[in-house]
Amino acid sequence: MSQIDAIKESIGFEQLIKESNTDCVLKEEYLIPDTHPDVEKILTVEARPVIISKEFVGDKIVVEGKVEYTVLYLAREEGMVVNSVNYMEKFSSNIDLNQEEHRIVCEIECKVEHIEAAIMNERKISIQGAFELYWEMYKSSEVEFVKDIEGTDDIEVLKKTEKINRISANEEIELVGKSNIRVGMDKPQISKILNCSLWLHKKEIKILEDKIYLSCYCKLNILYKGDESKEIICIEDDVYLSKEEEVKGVNPDMMYSVSYNIQNNDLMLEEDDLGEVRIINNEFIVKANVKVFSRENVDVIKDAYCPNFPIELKKEEYELGAIQGTGNTEIVIKDNIPLNENNLIPEEIISCTGTLLISDKQVENDKIIIEGVLKVDVLYKTNDSDKYLANVKSDIPFNTIMDMQGAENGMKAIIKCNIENLEATIEANTIAIKCSAILCAKVCYEVKKQFICDVAEQEGEMPEKKSSVTIYVVGEEDTLWDLAKKYNTTVNDLIKINNIEDQDDIECGRKLIIPGRAIF
Repeated sequence: MSQIDAIKESIGFEQLIKESNTDCVLKEEYLIPDTHPDVEKILTVEARPVIISKEFVGDKIVVEGKVEYTVLYLAREEGMVVNSVNYMEKFSSNIDLNQEEHRIVCEIECKVEHIEAAIMNERKISIQGAFELYWEMYKSSEVEFVKDIEGTDDIEVLKKTEKINRISANEEIELVGKSNIRVGMDKPQISKILNCSLWLHKKEIKILEDKIYLSCYCKLNILYKGDESKEIICIEDDVYLSKEEEVKGVNPDMMYSVSYNIQNNDLMLEEDDLGEVRIINNEFIVKANVKVFSRENVDVIKDAYCPNFPIELKKEEYELGAIQGTGNTEIVIKDNIPLNENNLIPEEIISCTGTLLISDKQVENDKIIIEGVLKVDVLYKTNDSDKYLANVKSDIPFNTIMDMQGAENGMKAIIKCNIENLEATIEANTIAIKCSAILCAKVCYEVKKQFICDVAEQEGEMPEKKSSVTIYVVGEEDTLWDLAKKYNTTVNDLIKINNIEDQDDIECGRKLIIPGRAIF
């Protein structure tokens, strides 16, 4: 029976294999419903892409999603009253794995790169959109190693400290938001909701002892048509959401990454006490996927031997995914959109929507260089009594440098961006845009580490020690551990017999006494 018992521990981690983006183009034709008037002019199109499912099929990931379109247009009728129509289209895309891998984790974010609509005839329009699937592919792995050896006092163990990123939590947390808006008597009552945009901002996450606290605001931008009027009204609400979730094993010293998705937006209209439609109830769900990573020092066995019987150490080399750091920075993007002679003169801004896209990022020493574009769409009232609404679009490039201590060339950066606030104002013959945004970064790299995965007692006998002592002259690369293992003794015996004060600093050329079978 073996005299030794290997005490093992396992560590789960994620390794970033690849991250990229995939184009997804949609082009469809739609009929205007019989309940809606003919189309005279299309004002703007808002697209809301949502990922429904991800499925591993063979050597690829099949992504299924849907896009909800809201088309705002001027109707071909007296007064050219504004109207809107909603459509939904499903889409699918494939991401090649290019390897036979199991336990793959794929995170996907879908953003609108381009969207436009065209009139085919008064009862038919076409919508063409380009969407970007931003995805990261992680390999979920586990390493088992020997952390200690028990069973006998004869075992000599040399340990070392390794820095490890361990996945401490991977949680999906659901937050419920509710909004109740009452339209004041200074505005017309609601004839029809034209559009409802939602976006999250002021996101906050706190990792507490065995708890995760999440909070954010959701800004609602609602456009509606006034009753018995062609007037279009914009109203807003800002809803606070928060939740505290119990998650065993997390603490404030850990790093995290989080992604948010808005789902199940239900909007309902109600009458007030006077029987007028002035109450808007909105209920929606925000799902947050939170990953928490520890950055801890783990004592592992570097080497071991027994002076009295032979043992075998089984070693394995692993490539581990590591996180250098996480962080965020706030940026401000400003520009003025010029209006040319083909644009109608603006009198009042009704709404401004935007999307942030990252076009390039580069990790350098202690920093990340980020480039991107802000795509904005502004709807405004004009000075033309007939064509009283118009819109203008623009792509505003930006670049910034984000500090990241310890980052080096060759590391990979995952960047998530979120608009905090977006404003449009009229300045002379331009529309001034001001956007504040938060960029969140996670810097990853790979490192190779060798672990002892098992220890076993070997058959056979140890070479017999010499009966006399040995005088050994220390060389440049010699350590007490190597000498003790070579001569079947212990580090403590060498320290005692040679009166060594600092075992980590033995002088080259020093003569050491190596004990034999007996010490006198």
